[in-house]
Amino acid sequence: MINKEIVKKIKHLRHKKGYNHEDMAEKLNITRSAYQRLESGDTYSWAKYLDEIMKTFETTPKEFFHDIGRTKTVNLTNYDSSTGYYVETLLQENKETTEKLIEQYEDRIKEIKDFYEQKIKDIEEQLEFWKSKSE
Repeated sequence: MINKEIVKKIKHLRHKKGYNHEDMAEKLNITRSAYQRLESGDTYSWAKYLDEIMKTFETTPKEFFHDIGRTKTVNLTNYDSSTGYYVETLLQENKETTEKLIEQYEDRIKEIKDFYEQKIKDIEEQLEFWKSKSE
């Protein structure tokens, strides 16, 4: 998932700078098809070109990675289609992650509930046993 966030950010910054695939390939000294594979997220090849990517976008690794893997807050009042797509994708990923977490918590709650219900039954049986012995 982190790889996807990184390549989405690269794509977003490329659009922001007004560069196309050919421009980026030239700046990274690779072929256009190699750049397209980089931006597709199928590989981790962006790491090999990290220095050139940072120079191209005039940023530092610290600035570039500061929000990777974190929840994002976005102002939706004025955004272009690429930003809108980026936001929608993040919302969908967050929704899927949230649903998985809820499902895991519900499963765990059921396990705990079943455990304690069994303990209560065991105690009730023991009480009945000791009551019958005392009579």
